[in-house]
Amino acid sequence: MKLKYLLVPWTAAAVYALSSMYAGASGVLPYGALLKEQERLLDNLEELKSVNQNLEGTAAALLYDPETVTVQARELGYGKENERFIRIAGLSGARNRELTPGTAAAVSKPDFIPDRYLKAAALLAGFAVFCLLVISDLLGKLRRE
Repeated sequence: MKLKYLLVPWTAAAVYALSSMYAGASGVLPYGALLKEQERLLDNLEELKSVNQNLEGTAAALLYDPETVTVQARELGYGKENERFIRIAGLSGARNRELTPGTAAAVSKPDFIPDRYLKAAALLAGFAVFCLLVISDLLGKLRRE
């Protein structure tokens, strides 16, 4: 066996190692996607903290300030005894405040190349090198004859 044929398994191993390091399940590309996802989740967490502070302020105002309770009740359409409401057609009634409790953030899986494809590519690369070496040997024999 010629020593140059040892290049075949080394080529297959190098192709597999480099491709899995770059695009495998724990490679550079999926890691970058996970870092972006982490940044998105941290931004969402900060937004949720801000929403929480606003809701805590509203809850505290409703607990301790009777005037706030009165304003909120009027916005919901309630009134005091012997109080009458006048509605003007064409105008939106009370200020309808939308509750925005925050957004639910689902983590998406990063895109990566499955391991079986990387192994297949490595085997194909090794087979291609093997074929090139065999062809070069056959051509060398034909030239000598």
